[in-house]
Amino acid sequence: MVVSSRDNSGEGKARMWFALTSAGTLYLLTPSFSLKARRWESDPWVRVRAGGETVEGTVEQVTLDEAAGDEPLLLARFGLAGASTVEALSWMLDSGSHRLFRVRPYPGS
Repeated sequence: MVVSSRDNSGEGKARMWFALTSAGTLYLLTPSFSLKARRWESDPWVRVRAGGETVEGTVEQVTLDEAAGDEPLLLARFGLAGASTVEALSWMLDSGSHRLFRVRPYPGS
């Protein structure tokens, strides 16, 4: 999966940790210091490309409470990023070392 973000200097592309629920909710996990995380502070636009499919939309930062019910999938997908338990993922988000985003696709995207 390749994720794009943009700012006044252009568009950046990066691979990143992701989790896609059976209901179609896409979560992205990234270190807080990453360029894309800083770009999304001022411009939440995102383009996601995977398997020949492209979706554009916006991202919103979410807490673990806001992702309630999706924790088993998040742990399965983000375990190698250091989130092997709910406590570890909670610590990563609460400490500010990482940010969890949810993608909101544009209608028809």
